[in-house]
Amino acid sequence: MEKQALSPKEIIHHKFGVKASYRIEEVHVYSQSTCFYRCHLQLPDFSLVSNVFKSKQDSEQSAAELALDKLGIQPRDDDDDYDDHITVEEAWDGIVERIKYIFSDAFLSADLPLGSHLRAALQTDGERRNSVPLSAIATFDSKINSLCKVIDPSVDSDPILVMSYVKKAAAKLSDCIVESPDAASLRRKNPYPPAITEGLATHVESIKVEAVHIKCTKRDEEVVEPVILDISSGRYYLDIIAVKLGLKDSSQMMISRAISKTFSGYECRVYSAIPKLTSSSDLQKSRNAKASFVCGQDVHGNAIFASLGYTWKSHGLEHEDVTLKSFYRICCGMSPNGIYKISRQALIAAQLPLLFTGESNWRGPFPREILSMFCQQQQLAEPVFTISTAPAKSMSDLLSSYNKIKDDSDNQYSSRGQREMPGPGKGYRCEVKVLSKSQDLVFDCSLRKLYEKETDAIQNAALKALSWFSMFFGDMDEESLEPCYTDDDLNIQYNQRNRFKETFPSSRVYELPEIIRNGDLHKSRSMGMMPWERKRVQKIANGSLVSICYSVYLKKDSKKRGKSLKELIESNEEIEFEVGHGSMNPHLESVITQMSVGQRVRFSTGLPAEALVLAAANDTAKALSLLSGLEYNVLLLGVKGPTEERMEKASIVEKVAEVSLQPYKH
Repeated sequence: MEKQALSPKEIIHHKFGVKASYRIEEVHVYSQSTCFYRCHLQLPDFSLVSNVFKSKQDSEQSAAELALDKLGIQPRDDDDDYDDHITVEEAWDGIVERIKYIFSDAFLSADLPLGSHLRAALQTDGERRNSVPLSAIATFDSKINSLCKVIDPSVDSDPILVMSYVKKAAAKLSDCIVESPDAASLRRKNPYPPAITEGLATHVESIKVEAVHIKCTKRDEEVVEPVILDISSGRYYLDIIAVKLGLKDSSQMMISRAISKTFSGYECRVYSAIPKLTSSSDLQKSRNAKASFVCGQDVHGNAIFASLGYTWKSHGLEHEDVTLKSFYRICCGMSPNGIYKISRQALIAAQLPLLFTGESNWRGPFPREILSMFCQQQQLAEPVFTISTAPAKSMSDLLSSYNKIKDDSDNQYSSRGQREMPGPGKGYRCEVKVLSKSQDLVFDCSLRKLYEKETDAIQNAALKALSWFSMFFGDMDEESLEPCYTDDDLNIQYNQRNRFKETFPSSRVYELPEIIRNGDLHKSRSMGMMPWERKRVQKIANGSLVSICYSVYLKKDSKKRGKSLKELIESNEEIEFEVGHGSMNPHLESVITQMSVGQRVRFSTGLPAEALVLAAANDTAKALSLLSGLEYNVLLLGVKGPTEERMEKASIVEKVAEVSLQPYKH
């Protein structure tokens, strides 16, 4: 009987026994009735926090898996056991055997995506009948991808490298596999038996699928337009996409990894020409920035973004229309700020807050969950959180310290050592570390500040990491997000030696932002007075929760009869925001904090990023004709002020800080 692989939790138990302690925390996500679970794992030398899951068991396994990663222990998985423990030479042999099996009689009827590609290629007419593009084999066969990672782990971000490995391995099968001399495709040397091919022949109805065409221009820009893919009966859908790109057939085309899923759950991919240019300067000139941004891989020339293909156990071509709006929403969702905007269904109004003040005031997915989603999108490893504790003063201790410092200051007998005398109690500090898939350091953030609650320490550490990552995706944000740091907040480490493009494949920034290169992280915006707060009288206190009803319109003044043309792009009957921590766009917050409950206000602003407007608009064509400005219509429904406890804490901390900064009296 084959021995079953141990689960991460079982490995932790064998290593630590009763010294490993699991604690389950219930997580209630705002606007969702389902209860989720997060696991806190305490080991002798450190503690970790899992992702959020629907079951307690999954959260425990996640925490144990994160602990194994931190300890450098790799669990053996049944499916990957062979691939994880073979040599490079054995991996090459495995690829050769896999290609041989792919073109066997047995594989042709397999209910696998690549099996469907083989059957579709078999039913095409012309000289390429029975030829399968190298890109299809490299993209849709998971076994070959796993073996290629043994040879070079970077194949995840380089589909051309996988194709070259497949081509090299196929050359060893010249007795049964034929490589097309002028095309990147493979075919079987001997025809399939008629009994097999006749049984597989099926009639496929013609379909029309809406996709997005991302065209490169000579002005170093991209034009994004809708395109219709007419998939006629008897034609291979990859060939039809290739023709739309101006290529002869699909053997000249590259296919990206699965990027995201449509509303119905179908995968979206980017299709583009295989780069033929060798000069690095020529490649840079031909680079399609928008397409590269979406798929996280270098794309050159024109590209098509579409959702169609074969799935597991499917007997037909699955497809769903991709509109310009859905394309721009996917672009928006690549950034931390965009993930938050989409989750709140408020792309124009909402922004990722700069501070986590507590679970009761936070709206939308928690920072920990957003960071996990972001790392998954960017092909990074799951973030690892490590909790530590240190002696800290309670609020009553702080008040006593304040009174003592004030008295000592009045009596002219104050010393720095007396001021920093710690009181009893414990505070939590959190470190968050993000690694690449190959376990190289990408980002390490350690908060210096102590928090009363462990959850607050974790969420604020995640938020600081998100703020740092947001600098690389600012072009999709309504207002450019700068990290909210002070010199006393945190220590940050990042691996500047890594090529930036390899670390953040979906970013449009190709070098570290200037604020990082110049070492000015601690000179960026602080949580004091926001720029838009300096010239107004604020009626609503920071920390309050405001409930508003609002509508946002695109507005353009018409030359005819002095009327304005308007188009609704976003509205909410009721939505809550926390004041003072950047959860709303600054124009909206500036107006709302001067309003009274029941008051309705209409005001106009300039345009945010064009892509953000197109992601929000229902009618993209009409929106493009009205890109002039925005008009807001806002009704303030209610205000919940900060609790007395929170206001008292803030007041005490502020008083202690003020007195501590007073000059000494001698």
